[in-house]
Amino acid sequence: MRPSRHALLWLALPLAAMAGTSQAVASPKVVATFSILGDLVAQVGGDDIRLVTLTPPGAEVHEWELTPNNFIALEDAKLVFYNGYQLEQWMRQVHATVGNQAPLVPLAEASEYPTLPIVTGDYSGEPDPHLWMDPRAAAAYVQVIAETLAELHPDAADNFHARAETARDILAALHKEITKILADIPEEQRLLITSEAAFVYFADAYGFRHDGIWGTNAETEGSPQQMMRIIDLVNEAQPASLFWESTISDRYVSSIASDTGLAVSGPLYVDSLSEPDGEAANYVSLMKHNASLIRTALLGDEEIADDKEEDHESRDEEDEEKGDEKSDSEA
Repeated sequence: MRPSRHALLWLALPLAAMAGTSQAVASPKVVATFSILGDLVAQVGGDDIRLVTLTPPGAEVHEWELTPNNFIALEDAKLVFYNGYQLEQWMRQVHATVGNQAPLVPLAEASEYPTLPIVTGDYSGEPDPHLWMDPRAAAAYVQVIAETLAELHPDAADNFHARAETARDILAALHKEITKILADIPEEQRLLITSEAAFVYFADAYGFRHDGIWGTNAETEGSPQQMMRIIDLVNEAQPASLFWESTISDRYVSSIASDTGLAVSGPLYVDSLSEPDGEAANYVSLMKHNASLIRTALLGDEEIADDKEEDHESRDEEDEEKGDEKSDSEA
């Protein structure tokens, strides 16, 4: 799937030259705990910060173990962004390493975006930490990032706020695009069952029922009780497909599928971006990939929004060429 215009704009944001950047002030080192937050911070920070992301693409953020390079990055960090709501189970080590030398900002909590509860498992009822799976929540993250970076590096404040405004516009357009991609799925087919029940915000934003084998990757995964509960649900609801996520083995949903005769689809991305040359190299691409895969799996057809967009862009380019030719002839 060719990257959409929104995805290309998103990629260009950190590279854009912003007027008024101060070359006299050193760019502060800013740390983000995992790749998705790192991408959001990069869109706002651009070249006015030095960004280090602790967990690499493909890593499981819940159970990450800090590496020597992580500790080195934290020792001279001027600011640390993390998600909060117990997503990063290893934040105690981060606090111990950073001490009082730099602020630690929990973006999900600081955004004050309304939370939804974890739907099953040991942590059922507690705030689900995966707020970024709704682009509107990601926009709230972006606002906090801009305000915090502006306080840290006032000379670049205008740049941060300008990038954040552009990012929020892209995220608003992304939300509308995903709504359109998923609109044709009938109500009776709008059941999203994954390994980790990490799509509660996505499901709420786009009108799905959602469940998982377990509630969060911080708990036991794939116990017999968990598996039997989902098998009972599957037998009752008969969804079109089960889904697995990029940071988790597909063996759990594949086992259930073999017992129930269902299809298996994946990977969906939730806790990590893909590698830079992959299908979810940034936040916008991640969300579009997930929406397209869900549509194809549940509806049985290919998502055509990109094709329509390409046709529209081609017509725009043709119109521009015709306009230029007309101007030349008139001249």
